[in-house]
Amino acid sequence: MSHNVSIDTSNGDFSSVTPSDSVQRYVISAFAAITWYNAIELVVLCLTTFHRYQGCYFWSLFVTSVSLIPHCVGYLLFIFSFGISPYIPVSLIIPTWICIITGHSLVLWSRLHLLLQAPRLLRGLLYMIILDCIFLQIPTAVLLYGSLNDTPNFPEGYDIMERIQLVAFSVQEAILSGIYVLETIKMLRLRPERPRFIILTQLLVINIFILILDVAVVAIEYAGYYALQVMFKPVAYSIKLKLEYAILGRLVKIARGASASYDPDPLTPSARGFNVTASGYEDSGSNGAGVTVVRQVNSDPFIRRWSGQTHDSLGPC
Repeated sequence: MSHNVSIDTSNGDFSSVTPSDSVQRYVISAFAAITWYNAIELVVLCLTTFHRYQGCYFWSLFVTSVSLIPHCVGYLLFIFSFGISPYIPVSLIIPTWICIITGHSLVLWSRLHLLLQAPRLLRGLLYMIILDCIFLQIPTAVLLYGSLNDTPNFPEGYDIMERIQLVAFSVQEAILSGIYVLETIKMLRLRPERPRFIILTQLLVINIFILILDVAVVAIEYAGYYALQVMFKPVAYSIKLKLEYAILGRLVKIARGASASYDPDPLTPSARGFNVTASGYEDSGSNGAGVTVVRQVNSDPFIRRWSGQTHDSLGPC
């Protein structure tokens, strides 16, 4: 495969990702710099915010954040071509891409425990994440490696699979965020008090913005700007991960209000199946000692294993 061709906007495969003008090169470089800055900040936040490094929520956040750095390195090595074998950057891109996409979905799935009391639905959503990883990411990786040697039908197959998986994972994240938004709207309707209303409205706006970022990634891909899309995607994910900490902060506010006194209202976290503890963020994270945290008690053993829940330390939500 030639590594010195210009972008063909009608084709989304890896044979056409070298930018042909300086403007695109500057934009791609800027995207990489933004992603690296956000990723380093995310790693620091993750290591300093959480008191105990365990649970699905922590590890999915941490792995996804770390993966952004080598992911951008791989794309830059491939797009700008430094005379190295294309297999080297692609070998960086593939595993980190899997970690970013599936890792972020697990982040969204983990925090659904805060609002959703439906073990069967949570189990089904987890199955969806696992199956999408197997049936979408593995074939895409195989087709990508095959297209590097101009193997017949592999570039065309990768072009098709790239678009399918991009839309499919956007739909997957839309489903996870959409369920969260619907549950938030339910709480808004049932708890009209202004402090809670403001917090829940902020959560709703943040999740809607996350959905908009997914739409933007798909739109850039289908507009034919493949090189820009592959570099904008890490930027979008780094922004979405930073918004996770904004969401986490607002959930702490809800937890603080709920734990101040006994509230018989069935919509309080304790009545919805959560434990409120004053011991700080054991699994979910904390900005300081003595901060209350909401954690779900889920009796489903499958959910408990995946979310990192144990008898001594209930899982992250």
